[in-house]
Amino acid sequence: MICGELPLQAGMRAENLFNILIRQHAEMLSAFIHAVAFDRSAVDDIFQETVITAWQRIEEFDATRPFGPWLRGIARNHILNTARGNRRYKAHLDELLQRRVDQQIDRINGSPGDTFADRLESLRDCIERLSPDAREAVDLVYVRGLDATAAARTLATNDETFRKRLYRARLALAECLRAKSIFVPATEVPR
Repeated sequence: MICGELPLQAGMRAENLFNILIRQHAEMLSAFIHAVAFDRSAVDDIFQETVITAWQRIEEFDATRPFGPWLRGIARNHILNTARGNRRYKAHLDELLQRRVDQQIDRINGSPGDTFADRLESLRDCIERLSPDAREAVDLVYVRGLDATAAARTLATNDETFRKRLYRARLALAECLRAKSIFVPATEVPR
C-alpha cells in the first residue's frame, strides 16, 4: 500500500495516484492552512503552491509514511516563506502553534469516518449545541472570515461585547470537543 492509504494498482500512473491523494487530503490541507496562515487572502495561493511543490517533490515522498503530514510540512514551509515577507504573520507562527494544529488535525484524522468531512462531524455537532448568539459569532469569524470589529458592526454591537461572545463560544467548543476526545487543551500539548 502507498502510505497506508491507497493500494497501488498495476498500471496506475503516479499522476493518477497523486491526484487521488490530493483530493483525499484537500479539505485537511485547506483547514490546516486556514488555521495557521491567519489570512484568508493567502490561503488559496499557499494551497496551490503546496500542491505544486508536492508534485515537484513527489519522488522524495516516503510511501511507507502517511501523505497528510508530509503535505502539511510543505504547506508549513510555504506559510513560513510568506511570513518572512509579512510582519502580520510573524506574531502568529510560533512553533507551539504549528505543533498544536498538527496535533489537532492528527486527532481529527484518527477519529472514525471515511473522509475529513466525516471526521469533522463532532465539530459540527458541537457547533450545533452552541447558543444561537455563539453560533452566529463563530459563523461570522470562522466561516465568513470577518474580523471581530467587522463582525461586531454586522451585529450592531460593540467590539468588547462581541469579543466576549466569541471567547465564550470558543470555550464552549473546546469543552465539547474535549469531552468527545477530539480536542487537547493547550495546557496538555507537549512542548
